[in-house]
Amino acid sequence: MPAGYHVMNQSRSLSSASSPDPIALLPDSLRLLLADTEAFREYNTGDLVVGPENWDERIRFIISGELSLVLRDDEGEKLSVDQFGVGDIFGEIPFFTGSPWPSDSELVAEGSCRVLIITPEYFEQLLKEDPSFTVPLVRKLARRVISLQRAVFKGVLKKRALKNLISRQEHVFPDYMMGDFYRRKIAARVEELSQSDAPLLIIGESGVGKEGVAHSIYRKSHHCKEVFLQTDIRKLLEESYLEGVRSELPGTDSELTSRQERVFFGAEQPGRGGSLRKEPGYFELTEGGTLLVRGVEHLTRTMQMKLLEALVTETFRRQGGVTLQKAKVRFIATTRLHPDDISLERHPLLFALLDQAIVIPPLRTRRKEIPNLIERYIKKYSQELRGETLHLPDETLKALVNHAWPGNEFELATTLKRAILVSEDSIIRPRDIYFDLRRVEGQGRFNLLRLRIVKQMLLSPLYPAVLQSAATPFFFILLAFLFLGPQDPLRNPAALFGWALGWPILILGAFFCARAWCAICPIGTIGKLAKKVISLERPFPESLRNHSDFLIAGAVLFIIWFETATGLRNYPAALGVLLLVMLCSAVLVAIVFERQSWCLYLCGLGGMIGVLAKTSLIELRANRNVCMAQCSSNLCFAGTDTREGCPFGQSGPRLDTNRLCKLCGTCVKNCPHGAINLNVRIPGQELSQIRQGKAGTAFLVVGLIGGLFSELASKSVFYEMVSAAWPLPEVVEFTLFFICLVALVNLMMVVSAFWSSRIYKDTFQANYSRYGMALLPLTLAAFMAFHLYYLINLGVQLPILLSHNFDFELLRSLIITVPAHVTHWFQRIVIVIGLAWSLAVIYSLGRANHPDRIKALMGMAPHMLLAIVLAYLLLKALASFFYTQ
Repeated sequence: MPAGYHVMNQSRSLSSASSPDPIALLPDSLRLLLADTEAFREYNTGDLVVGPENWDERIRFIISGELSLVLRDDEGEKLSVDQFGVGDIFGEIPFFTGSPWPSDSELVAEGSCRVLIITPEYFEQLLKEDPSFTVPLVRKLARRVISLQRAVFKGVLKKRALKNLISRQEHVFPDYMMGDFYRRKIAARVEELSQSDAPLLIIGESGVGKEGVAHSIYRKSHHCKEVFLQTDIRKLLEESYLEGVRSELPGTDSELTSRQERVFFGAEQPGRGGSLRKEPGYFELTEGGTLLVRGVEHLTRTMQMKLLEALVTETFRRQGGVTLQKAKVRFIATTRLHPDDISLERHPLLFALLDQAIVIPPLRTRRKEIPNLIERYIKKYSQELRGETLHLPDETLKALVNHAWPGNEFELATTLKRAILVSEDSIIRPRDIYFDLRRVEGQGRFNLLRLRIVKQMLLSPLYPAVLQSAATPFFFILLAFLFLGPQDPLRNPAALFGWALGWPILILGAFFCARAWCAICPIGTIGKLAKKVISLERPFPESLRNHSDFLIAGAVLFIIWFETATGLRNYPAALGVLLLVMLCSAVLVAIVFERQSWCLYLCGLGGMIGVLAKTSLIELRANRNVCMAQCSSNLCFAGTDTREGCPFGQSGPRLDTNRLCKLCGTCVKNCPHGAINLNVRIPGQELSQIRQGKAGTAFLVVGLIGGLFSELASKSVFYEMVSAAWPLPEVVEFTLFFICLVALVNLMMVVSAFWSSRIYKDTFQANYSRYGMALLPLTLAAFMAFHLYYLINLGVQLPILLSHNFDFELLRSLIITVPAHVTHWFQRIVIVIGLAWSLAVIYSLGRANHPDRIKALMGMAPHMLLAIVLAYLLLKALASFFYTQ
């Protein structure tokens, strides 16, 4: 009921249901008025009995029918709030109190009804002279007061129950759990802050559970019986809480401040008929309770000052209002800013709350909590989603504990929830864990599967079988030529093809088509065929799998060493032996271990191409929006009844690097939702997105440069001086020289990472891993430049040799010669492009590592200097190796 307005809803003793003649029940003094046609009115359904336009001070006595009291809300919608029947009086309260008629109220007939209208003077006379009228009226008013008191009491109970309901932690933060270790660690601080009414600040990265700590403080405080409300400032930039509709972003700081002020303090503005329309803000809604403001750093400086003043004085004014309102609110703010980044000038509210602050460390620094959290989340979600408790093997637990968890507890919860959904046989395997499953896809990509011919090719069962069928016989032909053909490399087509075209195709292919060569590699194909004959399908040893980066690095460095130490380029049969050993090893590993373990964990060539493929301009990735919204299976990994799964054991949503994909198209065929994309992207885009790299992969990248340096330096004057000083067998001399150069280049990287990590205040391993990978474009350019020479100068020999041996007249027309200075010019351009590319990646990683530009430049400077030094030495070494007689 509006203030100053009251209606009396009497008992239905005078209703038509209890008496056939309600007029007979009227007091004698009122029945006399029935003869006066002026005092008697009849109304039909929907007629307005009393409203703002026809209000007067007369009293209405309902003789028959029913009427409704209708109020209008701020949008003008009519709401029925009370009913009147036979014997009820309407208008007596304004008579007694002198309160004006509310402008938003109407009395409307619900059907045919009759009303007796009494003047205020006559009503007063009845009260004074007729006890038969006055006494029942007073009794009815007393019963009405008691009824209203009970209604108010019930309203208070309902309000309290509603507050408790909306303030429960499982309703506000249903998926958050705090680790026992950290709970015990901050228990004393939480207890201390919960006993205070002072505002407080909770600091921590996204997903660490700042809101859960805030709710814990609320539960322990004396405000726990009052309401707990929360708001997110970042969301308020896009959507207005009060209006509930989308609106454009404010264009100026003052407009943004005005909008934020309205959210917190409410607003007053003129309504219909001269009334005042009031909109409550969060301060009014939270009166006596706790208000949690998330992302408080997004408030404007002016708004922070207004909030600070309201918290200190416990008063505020609504926007557009003049009356000072009182509100005592327990204010809790959260921020992702580091305490060192909070300043009085930019964040006055946060700065004032620093003394009343809790800092929550990220989950990666609290790894001892992860197993306990995993156990609790699995127990919770297993029962909710599967109705059973799932088993977590040790290898899965280890993968979860070792992950960096940039999204902290929130990422852990969502990762485990999805793992439970897609797991099979009540076991959560490593393949079910999708790390960093973000909804938003990267920009700057074009899906080649939009092209019909490309999509048909990848979906065809003939791909890559047709290419494998062509490559495998060709491989055996090459082996036959290597063993049985001329042992002069310039006269042996297989040797000439291997060095003039084979290596350049592998290196250039890694850039243009990622690891697609591995999809048609004869060695992998033969290993796959061997599995059809006999297959033990044993898991690849975990200890080797965890160190596969170093295994591949060792294999690649061994091949580079073997080429130079044995003069492999001059002995076709030796090259044949190397390929045959790789083939036999691949077949043996394929028979014993699951999937294509050789290609993934042991193959030196495949591992090298896989790392270089990180720079490629194409990628195969899952549209994670589709995966998260529609997929609840692992068909892309496990396969179907008619098709095998991924040969590398990768789930589409989890794939985030070209190194683990050989573009075989298996997942494209298996995915029922069409979520797999083959994207053209900015080359090397994944390098600038590295946050937690692997030290083994970085060592491989740096080792490749060192290995190439050793081969380039093997003809230098410096190497001849070293050989003369150490009178050892030639193989031993080069081996020592090779090890020293690889170690020297890696030592340069170690020194750069050490100084950079000191500036950035991150770990040495993380710095080494990130910036070691940043040298990958320079490494790719170095190998391109090296094999460019053989492609140009030996490549011209291949048509000559084929035309001589097979009398192909057409091939003679393809013979061209390229001057040495032109080849050298191309090599230098490639090195310079690789250097510029690596510098760009280093800069991108540095800016992402620290928001302060000066500090970021200081941290990236050692790595930039190292890249420049290595590029300079590569240019000198190439010139010395190829063009110095």
